[in-house]
Order: sequence, then structure tokens, then C-alpha cells
Amino acid sequence: MKRPAFQFYPADWRNNAKLRRCSWEARGVWLEVMGLMHDSDSYGVLHWSLKEIAQALGAPIKALKELAEKGVLYGVEKGHCDPMIYTPVSGRRPGPPVELLAAQPGPVWYSPRMVRDEYVRNHKGNSSRFGGGSGDAPQPPPKGGIGEGQGDEPNPAPSPRQGDGSTASPSSSSSTSVANATSVDARQRFEMFEGWQPDEVSLKTHLRIMGVPPTAITPQLVAEFVSYWMTRNFANNHGGWCSALVKRAADLKTHFAGAPINGHATRQSRPAGGGITLSDNVGDDDWSAGLDPL
Repeated sequence: MKRPAFQFYPADWRNNAKLRRCSWEARGVWLEVMGLMHDSDSYGVLHWSLKEIAQALGAPIKALKELAEKGVLYGVEKGHCDPMIYTPVSGRRPGPPVELLAAQPGPVWYSPRMVRDEYVRNHKGNSSRFGGGSGDAPQPPPKGGIGEGQGDEPNPAPSPRQGDGSTASPSSSSSTSVANATSVDARQRFEMFEGWQPDEVSLKTHLRIMGVPPTAITPQLVAEFVSYWMTRNFANNHGGWCSALVKRAADLKTHFAGAPINGHATRQSRPAGGGITLSDNVGDDDWSAGLDPL
């Protein structure tokens, strides 16, 4: 059944680190590309060259190349495209990995979020935990939009390049968890990946222990935390990442109150309501306080 629309979450759009690196022109073109992917026979996938996409949209090809270079548009123009692997999680336990997009030659361009949400939507409500016993037969797709009720999944999605800021549930949602393809259980260590989110249970526990108010965990803080650790060769389990995020929020609270953090001199105070920019975080050692390197 053809869907007339897909859901759009402004907060996820604004907080996507990769999309924020793109020009306003490229962001506008990305909306049009999502429209093409929504209408595609293979939902979320286009087997077109960038030139053909540009011609179909009447858009400058440089904007499409920018989206690909910044990691918003996934795929290849020529050569080999790696498969996209997704591992469903229920009750914090990962099921068997599923290949959503097979390895194939280009041109092929896709939105991981749209591809993943289409799979989840089609398999939602199967009788067993991961669809076992039901033949993995997809359920008839509902009329709801893409990403409906799925959350911006904590605990990694399988593909290291995931989440494009196109569609996802509100950042505060924790109804669904995703683990990367190598995870064994919730205690398994993994490197930070795009799209990671803390789950409500772990977050509340660490907030209570450290005496940090829930309002300190903002979508911007989570996005910058993820962006910083994606560039570091470090692995932690899900609870450890939640603890590090809450500790960062606590340090920032102390920092803005004018006290030194971890023995470092206090930086110049910022206006009330100000945030830490991504450029500040790249050179900020406070992110790694209390974490053991690999």
C-alpha cells in the first residue's frame, strides 16, 4: 500500500550533527531527496546516479555531492556498496542480525532511517519476540508515517553509518533499543555510533545517583556527546555511556556555576542559557573524565 506521507520530527532534524554541517541549500535538497525515496519502489532507496537525481529534482548536483560527503546521503555512485545490517532488540536482548540492504554495485543511494523503519513497521506485531515462529512474514504496513513509534533507538543500530536526521521519533523516547551486529547483551562494550540514545531506566538511575536534574540531559547535549565520542577509539557498554553522559551534564552544571572541573581552570563564563559548541567539545578533555581507554 502506498503511503501518502511520512512523519517528520523537527527536533531530530535540528539536532542531527551531520546535517548541521551542510549548507542551507543542501538541507533543502535533502527534503526533496527524501520525497523521491518515499515514492521509490524500494522504500528509502534510489538506484539512480547523482546526475539523474539532480535532473529529477531540478536541483544542483553540488548539493547532492555535499550531502554524500557530509554523511547524510548514504551509498555509492560507482563501485561496491556495503550491506546495511540491522539487529532488532526486544527486552534489551538483541535478536539475529538482518540484512536490510544487500551488498551491490552502484549507483545506489539510500536513507538508513527510512530503510530500517520500513522493515520494523512491516514486522511490527509478529507473534514472537523477533518474529520467530511466524516465518518472519511481514505484517501489512499501516498508514502511519515513517519512524512512527520507533524511537531514536538507544544501544546501537548495526550499521556504523546510521540516522540521517530525516525521520525518527522524539529524542526523549526510549521504547525501542537497537544493538549493533556484534553485541551479545546489554553489558557488551561497543564504540559510539550515530543515533545512540540513553534509555530511560539507565538514565534515571544515574541522574538519581549523581543528583543531576533530568532537564540537564538535552537533545543538544546528547548530540554533542555522541559526535565527540564517535571520533574516539573507545568502547563502553550502554550503562557506561549513560553514566558518562550524566557525568558530563554534572560537570557542565558545575562549570557554569563558576567552579573548576576536574582540577582544570574554569573557562570564561557564558551567558545564561548558552551551550557548548561542537568545536569546543573537540578540544575539551572533560568528556573523557572517568573513562578508561581501550
